[in-house]
Amino acid sequence: MNWHKTWSPALAAVFLWAAAPGAGAFAGEWAVYGGIYDTAEDDKPIELGTEFRFAALKIPKVSLRPAAGIAGTEDGNFWGYGGLRLDLKLGRWVITPQFAITLYEDGGGKDLGGPLEFRSGLEVAYDFAEGPTVGLLFYHLSNADFYDFNPGSNSLVLTLGFR
Repeated sequence: MNWHKTWSPALAAVFLWAAAPGAGAFAGEWAVYGGIYDTAEDDKPIELGTEFRFAALKIPKVSLRPAAGIAGTEDGNFWGYGGLRLDLKLGRWVITPQFAITLYEDGGGKDLGGPLEFRSGLEVAYDFAEGPTVGLLFYHLSNADFYDFNPGSNSLVLTLGFR
């Protein structure tokens, strides 16, 4: 199965909805990203994804933001996830450790051991005042030994966020 044939229409619909006037039913930020999936392997498939970053939770001096997204690779893997981001602002720079619970489908690509996976990562982004945020995200996807087989994967992606 070619994921792009299955998921391209769904991703296009999400992007069109996000760009539509008045689509701000939720306060937050849309992000798109793309880069290299499974950086440790010789064959490095391309990964594409989108994520909605909700408004920060009301916690003093902390910017904790729920996030949800979907992603896939050119070799057939795809996943959906939901988790939390901790935005640490240093002027225009934002450093964001993040964690998410992921439902993963091996659609012909790398088998990660089972459908329940965990995603942990670190993003460094630059926040343009009246424009997008542009960042670099490195994250690890694995099942934390929840299953007998746990090869894990690492991704390095360029992110682009829109308020």
